[in-house]
Amino acid sequence: MRLSVGSIALLFIVVGLRFGVPVRASQDEIPRPTIINTGEVKETRAGGGKLDRINVGKTKAVRAANGMLVIRTSPDDAEIKIDGKASGRAVEGKFEKELPSGKKYNVEVSAAGDYEAFKNSVTLKRGEVKVLDAALTSKYGAIKIFPVIDGVKILLDGQPVPPNKLVIDKNNKELAAIIGVTPGEHEVTYDHPEYVRYKNTFKVSPGSELSWSFRPELARAEVSVVSDPNVKVYIDGAPAGETPADGVLKKPDVRLGTHQIKLVKEDYQEYSESRVLEYGKPVRIEKRLDPLPTSGEFNDYFDVPAPAKWVMPKTGCEFKSGRLFLENAPVLMFPKDIKYFDFQMHFHLKLTDGRGAAWAIRVRDQNNYYLFYLSGPKGRFPGYFNTYIVRDGKLDVDNPAGSVPIVVDVKAGGEYEIALKSNGNKFETMIQPAATGENLTLGFFEDKDNLFRYGGIGFRTIGAEKFSVDDLFVGPH
Repeated sequence: MRLSVGSIALLFIVVGLRFGVPVRASQDEIPRPTIINTGEVKETRAGGGKLDRINVGKTKAVRAANGMLVIRTSPDDAEIKIDGKASGRAVEGKFEKELPSGKKYNVEVSAAGDYEAFKNSVTLKRGEVKVLDAALTSKYGAIKIFPVIDGVKILLDGQPVPPNKLVIDKNNKELAAIIGVTPGEHEVTYDHPEYVRYKNTFKVSPGSELSWSFRPELARAEVSVVSDPNVKVYIDGAPAGETPADGVLKKPDVRLGTHQIKLVKEDYQEYSESRVLEYGKPVRIEKRLDPLPTSGEFNDYFDVPAPAKWVMPKTGCEFKSGRLFLENAPVLMFPKDIKYFDFQMHFHLKLTDGRGAAWAIRVRDQNNYYLFYLSGPKGRFPGYFNTYIVRDGKLDVDNPAGSVPIVVDVKAGGEYEIALKSNGNKFETMIQPAATGENLTLGFFEDKDNLFRYGGIGFRTIGAEKFSVDDLFVGPH
């Protein structure tokens, strides 16, 4: 289909401001490539506008000595001059004029706007009906572009195309045309922030139409992460996936530009690096994460109160008489900045009443840890040693993860040495009553899910227990 200004007016509607809108500066900084002279270009040389084959009918001169001049025009309302004098306009693409025969007439057909005038000479014979076809040719050319994606910026010779010169097909919104292009060589730039930038050069002639079609490619690059299994990958802070069992995660559609890529795995040091992604250049990041460093030995004999070493709840915990006392303390108290994988822990325990005592290990924070509860004769579970998994601050006292009978006599005023040792996901607790000096196994717990592989220690109560702690030692093994 040829594209003249007249036909464009019927085929296209003016495009809104979504074309030629300046792109954000941050997008312009993305190192997108420019592809030159790609795609398919077709050219149609328009010898004139499109003419409907109007039926002239039984037109004839009224006077036998005259002839009849009929002019079919495009556009339909073209102006007619005969021998330099205005003779009227075409109506619906047709003009008729009875003229004396035997004379030569200079005919000029013109139209306002971007049209070249049609000029011809004609001599009429007696009774002759002379038909001229005057399809006016645009002074300019047009460049059609397919596909046009929402948000694209189209430039002509480096400048945004004005909205009144960029039109879109009302039947196909992916087809647009630049109209009113002056004859000569012109460069068209197709610039969308999400796609590769395209440029093409066109030689435009009057009345011609050039059609440019291509398949835009997203401006993307592939990022591959090679690490341990179950490593969470973040790109610019947004989750990008998790490495599977083989440790390889591929993201084929990451936008070009500078990105911060972070690898995260529980109990391992985070890793982060900045990479510049360029079109057609895959990025591969190979990094095995390092385990979090284990703290050194920690001890507190409580002879001199040192609350600065601890994360203290508002109530329920108190340093006095060279000991740490807990009473009705449902919020965990734990030392600051100590973390262990495998460790050993010792402390002296004294039960103020017969309700029992509780301590925590692998403490992530105040809401996530393993909790051990030694229940005395007045406790919630008299004569039992229970293990709980506290997650997100939720403790279900009536549903322990483990529960075993106590092998020693636990009573109010009783004093005990508690020793705990961890090995991976296995935890063994020993108890030595001061009354007997016998070292006995208090309990053994294995977390098959291995939820907390790394953390500190702490103390709290289950209910209204009252107990005190002294001579605390924790260290790696």
